[in-house]
Amino acid sequence: MGVFLYSRNDCSLCDKAEALLAEGGFSKHYEKIDIDNDIELLQRYGDQIPVLLREDTGEKLAWPFTASQARTLIDG
Repeated sequence: MGVFLYSRNDCSLCDKAEALLAEGGFSKHYEKIDIDNDIELLQRYGDQIPVLLREDTGEKLAWPFTASQARTLIDG
């Protein structure tokens, strides 16, 4: 199972999402992906980031989300 945090550089909301995930103990449970390096991801998520996506189910959370919502997504 892959969980991805789609984000951008210099994004204060992305920083807040990462801090929330770190405080919840999820740092090892997701991979951060910078959408600025991928035109398809930029077009898909550019106005929604940060987005937490579970690859196997397609379930996603757009900001703002809570630690409880992140746990539900990650734990499935």
